[in-house]
Amino acid sequence: MSDAMIDIQGLRKNYRGIRGLNEFSLRIEPGDLIGLVGPNGAGKSTLIKILATLLPADSGSASVAGVDVAKTPAAVRAAVGYLPDVPGVYQDMRIGEFLEFFADAFRLQEPARSSAVARALAQAGLEERRDDFVEHLSLGWKQRLHLSKTLLHAPRVLLLDEPATGLDPLARIALREQLRQLHATGITILISSHILADLEDICTRIVFISDGKNVNEVHPAGAAADASGALLHCEIEWEGSAGAAERVLAAIPGAAVIETKGNWRRVELPGGPAQASALLRAFLDAGLNVLHFDARGPGLEERYRRTFGGRP
Repeated sequence: MSDAMIDIQGLRKNYRGIRGLNEFSLRIEPGDLIGLVGPNGAGKSTLIKILATLLPADSGSASVAGVDVAKTPAAVRAAVGYLPDVPGVYQDMRIGEFLEFFADAFRLQEPARSSAVARALAQAGLEERRDDFVEHLSLGWKQRLHLSKTLLHAPRVLLLDEPATGLDPLARIALREQLRQLHATGITILISSHILADLEDICTRIVFISDGKNVNEVHPAGAAADASGALLHCEIEWEGSAGAAERVLAAIPGAAVIETKGNWRRVELPGGPAQASALLRAFLDAGLNVLHFDARGPGLEERYRRTFGGRP
């Protein structure tokens, strides 16, 4: 038996001849926070629904917390908190009633039921609004409520399908902070999103999916190079001759200037940190006063464009 928290092997799913997943495989370790990104129709929601036991796969296997999602779905549901992209809202319920309703749906018994509802109110920051109607909440507060509802039964795994859709910037910041706090407690999280900056900020690993396949993975936190090699983006600003700087850049093997602003350049280097150091030394040896120098792997948006050819 795999010790992975989520273990996916060769999943396939077709919808009336249209491919949803095509031999998709992925291993997620306990405590990982994994981002899932790809174009519309890539298979993100299909994958999450299969893991949540809401959709059967045509072939392949998937397990959550060591339990096969097809063979023992009830045990998987006990371990998983699932938040769909469009969660159901019961507008005519009060906030406390809403949480109590779902506590009953999770079959929580007293005293665990009352403590779970109190914990959910605290997690959402809604203790003082327990008697307010759900319809009076803003979209951001509703999303906080839905996430807290998803945590009522203390799941070991969170499956979140586009949870930031429609949220304003402040609500997105609050959601990111909630996810950081949950990750710090050891919960394993799989989140799909089109908002790349949010994923880059919180995820331990990001998986690119296209046409139902896992096509690339990146490690955004502190990575000096992406998963495909040692490519770096360097920003350099200097005082002195632009001509001298251009001659230095032309002498660096494989260097490509991708953005220019006055005496500032963004340069793509194929040789990793050693080549970045050589570039800096060459600028100094040429008598140029370097005001700013920063070398890092390409951002997630750049990696996305490279992987998917610019598709939105």
